[in-house]
Amino acid sequence: MTDPGKALLYARVSTQLQVNDGVSLDVQERQLINAAEVAGFTDYELIREEGRSGKSITGRPALTAALKRLDTGDASALFVTRIDRLARSTKDFLSIIDRANANKWRLVMLDLNLDTASYQGRFVVTIMSALAEMERGIIAERQKDVHKDRRARGIKWGVDMGPKNKTSDEIKDRIKAERKLGKSYREIALGLNKDNIPTQNGGKWYATTVKNIVDR
Repeated sequence: MTDPGKALLYARVSTQLQVNDGVSLDVQERQLINAAEVAGFTDYELIREEGRSGKSITGRPALTAALKRLDTGDASALFVTRIDRLARSTKDFLSIIDRANANKWRLVMLDLNLDTASYQGRFVVTIMSALAEMERGIIAERQKDVHKDRRARGIKWGVDMGPKNKTSDEIKDRIKAERKLGKSYREIALGLNKDNIPTQNGGKWYATTVKNIVDR
C-alpha cells in the first residue's frame, strides 16, 4: 500500500467561549482523526486555531503556516470538518483551491464529502478553479474597457489637466474604479507604481496608502 504521507488536521474556533470549554475543538478533532485514519493516514498532526475568526486567512497564523508546509511538501493533505472552518470568503477559498492544485496536495472537506484524491473531488475543484480564472479574466477585461473609455475621452491617469489638485482627483477616480472592479489595495498600489505615478508626497504606493484614499 502506498504511503499517503502526512496529513494536517485543521480545527478552528472563533469565540473565546468555544476556546474555554474546548467542546467544539474536541468534536472537530475526533472527526478529523477518524476521517484521516479511514483515508489511510497513520502520520497526522492536529493544527488548532483558537479564538480566530474565519473572515480572512491573514488573521489566522496557524492556517497560514499549515498552507506553507503543504506548498513546500512537508505535508501532503489538509483535512477540515467544514468549509467555514477553512474559509468564509469565496476569494480565500478559491485561493486555497488554487494552491492545492498548483502544489499537488490533497484537500479533504468532510461536510462537502469532497476529497481531491478522488476523481469526483478533482472534477469539482477543477470547475471551481476554472470559475475563479474566468472571474479574474472578466475583471481584467473590465479594467481594459475602463482605460479604453478614458483614452477615448482624452483622459490620462495621473496627468495634471488644469487645477493644482486635478492630478490627485484623477488618481482617486482610478483607485475607486479599480476597487469597483474587485482589485485589492495591494494590486492597485502595484499598478500605480508600475505606471510611475507617485503619491502626493512623491513616494511609492502601498496597500495602506491606497486604503487611506478609499476611506477618505
